[in-house]
This record gives sequence, C-alpha cells and structure tokens, in this order.
Amino acid sequence: MYFDGIYSDNERFFRAMLQLSSSPIIITDARAPDNPMVLVNPAFEVITGYRADEVIGRNCRMFQNDDRDQPGRVAFANAILAGRPCEVTLRNYRKDGEMFWARIYMFPVTDTHGTIINFVAIQHDVTVETELVQALKEKQAFIDTSPDIYLKIAPDLRIVHAGGACEAVSGWPAHDIIGRNAALFLQPERLVEAKEKVTALLAQSQPSRFNAEFTCRAGTRVLIEWSATRTEDSGLLLLVGRDITARRTAEREVMRANAQIAAILSRITEGCLSLDRRWNCTYVNDKASEWLNRPAGVLVGKNFWDEVPEAIGSEFHDTYHRVMRTQQFGQCEAYYAPAGRWLEARVYPSGDGLTIFLLDISERKEHEMTLVYRAMHDALTSLPNRIAGLHMLNQLLRTGSSEGGIAALFIDLDRFKEINDTFGHAAGDEVLKQIGSRLSGFCSKTCYPARISGDEFVIIVSRCTDSVAKDLALRVLECIAVPMTVDGRDITLGASIGVSITHDGRITADDLINQADTAMYVSKSKGRHALTLFDAKMDQWNLRRRRLRQDMLQALHLGEFLLHYQPQVSLRSDKVVGVEALVRWQHPEFGLLYPAAFLDIAEESPLIIELGDWVFNEACRQLRQWQDNGHTLQMSINVSARQLASRDMTRMMAEAIERYGIRAQDIKLEVTESMLAQDFDASAELLSDLKQMGFRIALDDFGTGYSNLSYISRLPVTAIKIDRSFLTRLTTDMNALSLIKGIVALGKSLDLIVICEGVETTQQRAMLETTECDSIQGYIISSPLPAETFHSKFLEAM
Repeated sequence: MYFDGIYSDNERFFRAMLQLSSSPIIITDARAPDNPMVLVNPAFEVITGYRADEVIGRNCRMFQNDDRDQPGRVAFANAILAGRPCEVTLRNYRKDGEMFWARIYMFPVTDTHGTIINFVAIQHDVTVETELVQALKEKQAFIDTSPDIYLKIAPDLRIVHAGGACEAVSGWPAHDIIGRNAALFLQPERLVEAKEKVTALLAQSQPSRFNAEFTCRAGTRVLIEWSATRTEDSGLLLLVGRDITARRTAEREVMRANAQIAAILSRITEGCLSLDRRWNCTYVNDKASEWLNRPAGVLVGKNFWDEVPEAIGSEFHDTYHRVMRTQQFGQCEAYYAPAGRWLEARVYPSGDGLTIFLLDISERKEHEMTLVYRAMHDALTSLPNRIAGLHMLNQLLRTGSSEGGIAALFIDLDRFKEINDTFGHAAGDEVLKQIGSRLSGFCSKTCYPARISGDEFVIIVSRCTDSVAKDLALRVLECIAVPMTVDGRDITLGASIGVSITHDGRITADDLINQADTAMYVSKSKGRHALTLFDAKMDQWNLRRRRLRQDMLQALHLGEFLLHYQPQVSLRSDKVVGVEALVRWQHPEFGLLYPAAFLDIAEESPLIIELGDWVFNEACRQLRQWQDNGHTLQMSINVSARQLASRDMTRMMAEAIERYGIRAQDIKLEVTESMLAQDFDASAELLSDLKQMGFRIALDDFGTGYSNLSYISRLPVTAIKIDRSFLTRLTTDMNALSLIKGIVALGKSLDLIVICEGVETTQQRAMLETTECDSIQGYIISSPLPAETFHSKFLEAM
C-alpha cells in the first residue's frame, strides 16, 4: 500500500480521519531499530489507558507484558519480518494491568520505491465476543459428555448382565457384580422402594424413563437417567443408564453461562444474533431487534432470510454466506435502509452456525462523509473545490464525450481585491458567497461549477461546442454583473472569462485549465468583463506575460517606467488647454510597452499603488518644470481603482503638490465609471474630499457604463470624457452624432467641461464642431509624446 502522494495533498484530511476513528490505530517506523511506535490516535489512548507520549518510541510487545507465549505473536512477528499484512488475536494488557482481547489487522506502508517505511496496526477490542464464544464452547462441551450404563435385572434385583460404562461409572468390574443383588448400588433406605419400582416396571409393556441416585463402589453417589424396558423373552428388566451428574452440573453451568451472556449482552451497545446452519434465528438481543425492525419473538425460530428479505443481496447477505461457507471470521459495513442507519457486522463461525455482532456506525459514517464533503467542497461558497473540479474534469477526459467536446470556463472576478481593500475581508467573503450562489444556478448534468481559489472559479462543461461555450460564458458575465447588496451597499462586479475546449480529449485536466486561464488573461487585457476563446497563439502571449510579471517587480526601481503626454486641444481656439499623462514601460527586451500590455498585470499586485504614486509624482514634477518655463496648462492623471480604494491616496496627493509647489486645481484626476460603480457612495465621498482640496475630477470613458442623470448629478465631477467608441460610429451610425450631442447637452446642463477622446479623422472633428464639446484629444492632434518632444512641438509655440 502506498499513501505518500495522497497524504501530502490531503494531510489535514487523513489526520482528521485518524483523530475521528473509533478504532485504536498504531503506526510504527519500519526503518528505525526495533520498529518503534511513532503515532497513535485518541481511540488508542482511550482503549489502552496509555498516553501517546508513554508509548511513542517503544515496541508494541509492551502491550503483552510477560504474557509472551501466544501463538498469535509468532505469526505477527513473522508477518513483520516478511513485510506482509496479517490478522491475529492477542491477549493485550491495559496500563492498569487489565487484560483484553485485541483483534489486530496489520499492514505495511511503502514509499514510491516500494520500500516499507511504516507498519499500520488497527485494533478492535473483541473481549466481549471472545469471552462469549468461549462460554458457548464450554456449554457445548458439557452437553456432549454423557456415557451410558447397561444392566439386566431379575425380578429379585439380581444382576444378570452389566456392561458399557458401568465400571467407569460405578467402579465395579462387570464380573464382580454379575449375580449379585443390585442393592449394592442403593442406599439401604431405598431398597424397598427399588423393589417396588422394579416390580412395577416389569408389569408395564411400554418403556419408562426415570432418574435415580446410584452409589458407586467408592461410596460416592451419581445421578443416573434410566430407560427401563421389559425383555419379553426372559422377563428381565433392561436398564440403560446415563450418568447425568455431569449433565446436571453442565446445565447449572449453562444456566450460569447464559446468565453471564445475558448480562454481557444487556450491557453492550451492540446488536447480537445467532443463526443456525439452516439460517434459523436462535437468538436476538433487544438492540439487534430494534435495528432489524423486527420483534425478537418474530425472529427466533424463523428463517432469517424469510423474515428479513430486504437484506438479501446486500453486503450482510454475502458476508454471512461467506463465513458460513469458509468458517472464517468476516466483517462488513453497509447502509441498512429499514433501520435508517449504517451498521457494521462482525460475523463469527460456531459449531451451530453464526454468531453476529452489529454495531451502529452511523455517526462515524456521518463524520467520514462530512470529511469527504469538506475535502471536496469550498467551505465559503459550498461549491466543489479545485480537487473536485479537477476530479470531474479528469473523469470526463477519461470517459470522453460522444456528443460534443469538453470545455473549461475560467472565471476571474475583476478588481475583487479592491472590495477587500475598501470594505474588508468579511464583505469580500459575502461577495464570494453571493457569486458562488449565482454560479451554482448553472449546475446541471453538463455543467459543473467549482471554486478553485480566491476569486477564481471554473465551470466544467460536457457535450459542448464553441457556440454553447460562448453563450454560457455570456450568460455568466450577465449573471455576475447584476448589482448585489453587501452591508447595505450596492456593489457591482465584472468578470473576465477564458474558454478552452477539447474535442478529442487528448489533453490533461491541468493543461485544459491552464489554457482557459491564459485566455482569461487575454480577456483582462481587452479591458475586462469580456470572454476569450483559447487558441494556440496564446501560449506565446502567456509566456510573455509571465516574463513581464517577473520583470515588473524591479522595473520601477530600475527607472524603466516613463510618462508620455497627449495634448487636449480646445475645439474652438485650437489651443492646447491640457495634457494627459500616460504611463509607458521601456522594457530592455520588448521595447516600449503600452499600458494594455502590462497595466492589468500591475493591478493584480500591490505594485499598482506604488506605480500610481510614481505616476502622480512624476506628472507633478513635469508640470512644475513646464510652469517654471512659463507654460500654463492642466495635467490630467489617471487614478486606478486600487488607488481610489487606498486610504493613503489623499495624503500622497497632498504631499506631492506641496512638494512641487503646484496648485490642486492644476491637476485633473480621471476616474472611470466602472470603478465608481463598485461602491458609488464611498467613491463619491472620496472624490468630494479631493474636490474640496481643489482637484478637478473628470469622469473617463463616459457612456460605456452606468451613466444616468441621477448618477452624474450626485458625483463631484467637473468634466466628462466621452468614450472613443462613440467616435468610431460617427461615420456609420446616423444616430451616433445625436447621441453625442445628447451627452454634451447633459454635461452642459450640469455645468461640466466636455472632452471627446479618440478623435482620429478630420471628418470626426468636423462633426464634433457642430456640438458644444469643449475640447478634443486623439491622434488627429498627436499621439502621446515624450516630455521633450511634447514641449518642442506644442509648448514652445505658445
């Protein structure tokens, strides 16, 4: 037997099983000298009275004390030497010296190379059963011993013939008593009675039975059961006598043994019944009667299988027949539906049939099932966990699917860490519970949702096609995006989903999950709350992301990050009125990287806070330098959701503007609608604080999220930036311009500055000039530029 791989993955599970086992368990170190004990469970301490620290390091022979001359010990020692399992029954002694019978099942445990490293011994206290079986054997031995005496008596009591066990019983040789009067066997006061008895017996034609005392040659008296028959040919009386002294003694012993057995059975919590070789029930105690749901009076004397037909074909039925056939001890456990409980049966063969002990193991089974459930389910969401999910996926991949492919949907909640950072882990746990409840709604014969870690979930899908997987992923996105209430706050989350499908099953479960994970990160790079179907090209993309994740840890300290600046131009005067600072990464191998290549990686780690602080300070420093050169313009700086959730952000910004001597109103903080929607009230409060400090607030990507009049009017924003997606539809959608005009009118009605970003063509600009939009930003003006280039191109001419 080999446990090493399993035990390392589920150590807490197996330790819990040892702790909860009701049977004493001993584990020894086979590699150490004298095979010492290294682990015992609590049941061992209860049964033996020894504490674990009193036995660890010692050999198991200590439990036999000086009682070493036991056949089972030899078999046990030989099994250890041979490295094979064995089962023996030994007389063991508790710490207080009390002897108990122990049935021990021992087996070796090997490592991955097949080397025996441990022996495990599981004990059962079978004292009650052993003593009961011994009592039954003694009873049978008493009943089986009864010798017979043969005498022929004449009417005058003269002995005509003596044989059989006469000499053995009476002490008189047959030749010494033939011809003598039978009075030598009688007490004098019984002589007259004996003569009358013989006369009466000779007058009867039918055999007669009676008991009478018999005096032996040594003067001792024995009780004889006589069978008397008159011989028709000779008129003699044939007496066949059996010494029932031993039987009467045996009967008294049997009565004593029965009383002892009854006392034992009345004290034990186990059920007990006996079956003869014809399967008739000969005994059943109250507990067994209760569990079998049959009165004892109904069972005793009846065929067991006729009275309990529901047990036919069960584990009990098979075990009873096997023990009856092999005459070897047997054991089984199974759920017995009529009793509504789990029962363990220990079956002992006997001369008459079977003696069976039943133990209610429902509580143990419940613990075992609870442990199995906990090992395979997530405690927080009650969804299957990673182990269960991989098990299901492996099973599907082994068996295959004749009606379609097998898919894995990898689901990662967007910006979940910000929930923990902002509201605490209790709120985060509540969010995960609600998401788990929503995903459980997708559970079906073909869909198997599971939580694999943190804010990551998977749905395993069988009989799947690409279109089915995409449709399911879209429904999951819709389900997750529904706002939820946590501690009185409305929270909205998005998710990024990656989908991987195999149609031939020639892939491991881990690889399918990893492919879906890679596709999920592609979804995040698209802007989150999206789905992506894996293709082979993504492997190279994933390798690059891993490299960037590693390099990013040092990039900030190595000065590899820099800012480029994109101008914001007045739509009326064509003058530069502002500039947006955009972060870039000058990677030593991959060259200049845009935020889409690395920003989502940064947001997965605490580095995003440090990077955001650097961007803000660097933008302030550059603004101070331009101001020193006489240039007046407003600096737009993007704020991440993690920064917005940080309690230190306002302090950091206050210190930065003081350090560089610039005014707060010269800084415009750009935030997106999606990050505000996660907790509108808290975000609005924080932005109000920043606005009171003098900062300008711009709502970026306006129109892509949750915009409505009530929503906007409650936010302390000073500007809105219409998302580039509206601009791309200007030349193809007749309603696009009207929609932009409506958004501009909304902003103006709230006294907000309106900026259109993503303007790339003269046609787009011309159409925007028909609106009241204040300024534009986009490649038609300029791409983001290094500070020196921006200065020479736009500021020197001012």
